[in-house]
Amino acid sequence: MPAYAHFDDLTDYERFYREVILPAIRADPDMEIDPARETPTYAWLKSNYSGFVERLRREYDLSPGQFYDAVGLPPESGVDNDEWGLDHEPTVRALEDYLEELERDRGRADTTVAPRRSRLKTYASTYRGVNGTGDLLSPLLDETAKPDEIARVRDTFRVLDDHLGTLASKKKYVSAVRNWYTFVVEMGRGLYNPAENLLNRFGWDEDPKYDHPALSRDDLAALLDVADADERFLLLALAGWGLRPVEACELHLEQLVLDPEPDEGSVPYVEFAAGERKNARRTRNTVELLVGTDTVRRRVDDLADRDGWTGYLLPGQSIDRPISTATARRWLRDLGTRAGVEIDGSHPLPKMGRRTWYRLYRQQRPSIEAGTAAVAAAQGSRDAAVSERNYLDERTRREARAEAMRELVREELAAVFEPRL
Repeated sequence: MPAYAHFDDLTDYERFYREVILPAIRADPDMEIDPARETPTYAWLKSNYSGFVERLRREYDLSPGQFYDAVGLPPESGVDNDEWGLDHEPTVRALEDYLEELERDRGRADTTVAPRRSRLKTYASTYRGVNGTGDLLSPLLDETAKPDEIARVRDTFRVLDDHLGTLASKKKYVSAVRNWYTFVVEMGRGLYNPAENLLNRFGWDEDPKYDHPALSRDDLAALLDVADADERFLLLALAGWGLRPVEACELHLEQLVLDPEPDEGSVPYVEFAAGERKNARRTRNTVELLVGTDTVRRRVDDLADRDGWTGYLLPGQSIDRPISTATARRWLRDLGTRAGVEIDGSHPLPKMGRRTWYRLYRQQRPSIEAGTAAVAAAQGSRDAAVSERNYLDERTRREARAEAMRELVREELAAVFEPRL
């Protein structure tokens, strides 16, 4: 049996897929696919390599479809119809048009669009397998076909229900599919949305328990106590500043504003280029640094003495490149083992660090919104969100967030980080 737990990164999973899974697909007489151009169904992969699927989910938070996208599988790419596994060009075009609109017109980052593509591909291929057709559009143009089409979509999700795992995952798939059908209707390619009430029909409308809880103060302290300098800095970026794992791994010297100009306020911050962050149009471009700024300065000084350093705050073995998110996951897994820290029966994950910070932000959000509402009222606006977006510059918003967060961060995080950094 493969020792998936000993795989270091996605290249090991890719190698196993090419060397073990591909020959198994070719040898299976019931598998009528060309593995050079197509990937197996979720049901087949789960049935034959459940450990492979489970480790991808636990270690990397990836579905098989997301894994294929990440490593460039299948080995030979095909045209759009081959990629989607459908034989109905108008349906493929509608799927591609929707994803193009997300990226080009709505400003969604690739980290948002790629998972959406993966979920829609899984849904479309499952729909084809369950209903015997790749035409997802024609029934939407006939109101009399509505009851039967709603039933077909329901039957498709009954199959997916057996494989998706967590409630959070199921809700993400429903959201992706429902939003695509909404796009189809809005573009005049359909008369109704057959996925409109899926959450209610399956009883998935309750709040999910998300897979990645926050690290507690005790967890953080225990991890920091056994961490080396690189691991401590990673924890600081994740839990102390609330960066996403990829943002923490790829943090660069040029993004740091440690000594703001007088007209930029007094809070040091990380600045991202426009459109660089996930959900680019809705996400702020700066992240204030309320803890650990002296640590950052020391780290910059130390790294500057290394030959070949190119400015990444977490350089990898090749010092001119940053560490990968897979390396960050491995660091936290090893840290958890050394510190004896488990979260819900599993080792710590980078996402848990970000959730530590985000939990504090959610606590203070009412205070931030109250301050914005006061500005909105003074300007005669009844919508605080519009006021914040249109009338407050980034410096003012950053200072407002920092002011609301400062005391809580000091109470919850500074006391944990500062003695250990």
